[in-house]
Amino acid sequence: MSRYQAAEWDERYQSSGHNLASPREFLVEVLPQLPREGWGLDVAMGEGHNANLLAEHGPQVLGVDFSLVALRKAKSMYPNVQSALVNLPQIHLKPGCFDVILNFWFLDREMFPLYPQYLKPGGYLVLETMRFDPDSDQSHLRLEYLLQSGELLQSFSGWEILVYDENVKANAKGKQQLAVRMLARKP
Repeated sequence: MSRYQAAEWDERYQSSGHNLASPREFLVEVLPQLPREGWGLDVAMGEGHNANLLAEHGPQVLGVDFSLVALRKAKSMYPNVQSALVNLPQIHLKPGCFDVILNFWFLDREMFPLYPQYLKPGGYLVLETMRFDPDSDQSHLRLEYLLQSGELLQSFSGWEILVYDENVKANAKGKQQLAVRMLARKP
């Protein structure tokens, strides 16, 4: 992402009423299935609500984002969550060092091949983001940030899919939007 886009997100995080102001419902639902120790990575962490929920569950958590404003807010609210300013997908981590990766409302397909590298065998990927819906007006969204139907299943074929639903109704920018939810375990 360019610095311009980071500045745009910095501005969003500075304003009140950001739409991702609490842990995602899907994470709350699958949390009992996730490990209570080890390390978690929250990709595009934002203000850290999901990272903190995972940390309260047990693992140490590293949250990465390219918005300095979001990271500062996260650090002030959740001092137990480690954070790093990262321009995704340009992230370099030790292979096999995470037990859980969280990816909420962020889509960069270049991250997909990195997830199996960074997860330990048997590690979990929790992913939720928007998907393309040919039956609705999505002109307010950028198409490159929308998954296609079945795309996650194809991208993570060979993984154990524990939860999958690509017809989730969600709110995006004040409009109803289809989303995909997936909990998968690396072989």
